Amino acid sequence: MKKEIVCSVIITLLYAIVTLIAVIHHEIWADEAQVWMLCKHLSIPELINHLHNEGHPSLMYLITMPFAKIFSNILYMQIICWLAMCFSVFLLMHKSKFPFYVKLAIISSGGFLYFLPVMARSYAIIPALIFISAIFYSKRRENPILYAIPLFLLANTHAIMFGFVSILAFLFIYETLKEKEFYRTRLISIILILLGLTLVVLQLHNTTSENYYITYKPNYFLLNIIKVPVFFFLSAFNYEITINKAFLFPILDVFTFISLLTIFIVLFIDLFINNKKIFLIGALGIIFQFCIYIFTYSANIYVNKIFITFSILIFCFWILYEDNSFKNNSKLGGRKISSILLCIFFFLTCYNGINYYILDYKYNYAGAKETAAFIKDNLNKNSKFLIDNESYMISLSYYLQDKYNIFSVIRNKKLKYIIWDEINSQRLSNIAWYKYTKILAEEGIQDIYIVRSYADEKNKNISKKLEEEYKDDFKLIFCSSPSVEKNEGYKIYKYTNRN
Repeated sequence: MKKEIVCSVIITLLYAIVTLIAVIHHEIWADEAQVWMLCKHLSIPELINHLHNEGHPSLMYLITMPFAKIFSNILYMQIICWLAMCFSVFLLMHKSKFPFYVKLAIISSGGFLYFLPVMARSYAIIPALIFISAIFYSKRRENPILYAIPLFLLANTHAIMFGFVSILAFLFIYETLKEKEFYRTRLISIILILLGLTLVVLQLHNTTSENYYITYKPNYFLLNIIKVPVFFFLSAFNYEITINKAFLFPILDVFTFISLLTIFIVLFIDLFINNKKIFLIGALGIIFQFCIYIFTYSANIYVNKIFITFSILIFCFWILYEDNSFKNNSKLGGRKISSILLCIFFFLTCYNGINYYILDYKYNYAGAKETAAFIKDNLNKNSKFLIDNESYMISLSYYLQDKYNIFSVIRNKKLKYIIWDEINSQRLSNIAWYKYTKILAEEGIQDIYIVRSYADEKNKNISKKLEEEYKDDFKLIFCSSPSVEKNEGYKIYKYTNRN
């Protein structure tokens, strides 16, 4: 036992060191900055009221808020996410009964190596809560409250966990009614889990009507049914394919895609053969996530979400190994074949994590830090920096720490955090920029700059005319270096008012 603990600690420490290097080097991008800026600028009641627009439950925000109120450095939020992932690795190594090679494959997967510990998002705290739930699943009768607490928290991490927690809650209530175990701790546990689910509903019930970007679009329903699974498994082993919309090594990429999809299906056949209840938990939990992607999040199937789905798969097999309920006389459902398939499945995603780890270390993940450094070193604090794309400017706003006026033209106020409404989708035309800046100059405002992201470069009608047709009025003074998150590079134009 002592030897196992030492081994678990050593591997966790190695994991912690490797991932911490990436965490420290990582530049903050928009989604990370948004969480920090909300926690910095809003009170708890204001935050709770805003979450229906954000589309996320409150747990990660409430954990982050004390640090955002006291400190100015988002590193504290990054460390919270990193520590959560280190803890999940320790639980996996020390508490699960997976074979050692399966544990190493999971830890080396793209999600565990890079996307979950390095990206400071709520996804990072989900694996630990899933693993704690798995630990207490077999002890739910003896320790129902210890089983209920992680489920309560898990429900409030992200909307995609609602289905998984709901099916566990339903089965727990069904077992209670069937066994007629109505003692106090069991009832408190049921109330606690249902309270967690109810809080999610109260916080997010009108998100699809308030958040412009995740509103259900029926015209894309059939397309999304095909697009979501394809992008899901492509992104799992190489996220660059879905970003660039092109295979890098077509034969190898297609083979890997088919292999991942096939193994995923076979693993669920294994679950069905061995334990139909666990199969039901995993299948319904993952189907719920796919439904969310199909109906709302189809344009945002980030790798973080994908590996949360895979964490549910880990939960299901964690229970099988814990109960040792494999039917070894089955050709598919045996313990050995399941272990091999799990190992291959997670091993196939390793390249994704290694690739992005190297890219993040070699290049800027996003250009906001570099751009903010240029502004601090070269431009006046009293300058006015005009933007019309809040979604990509919030990270720049974070790095400038409210000391510079990042002014949202579409809202006519300083950018503090993003509101995901229809106004957010509006962009100024080239002539509108010209007229707006000219009016400001006539009002006596000096040092006017337009800041545009590389996402806006796709609109050639705006960017090229600012540089060509209006070159006497707008001078390009800065371009950030190419970044891993390609849309989050920046150009700064100085309004010269020479006409």
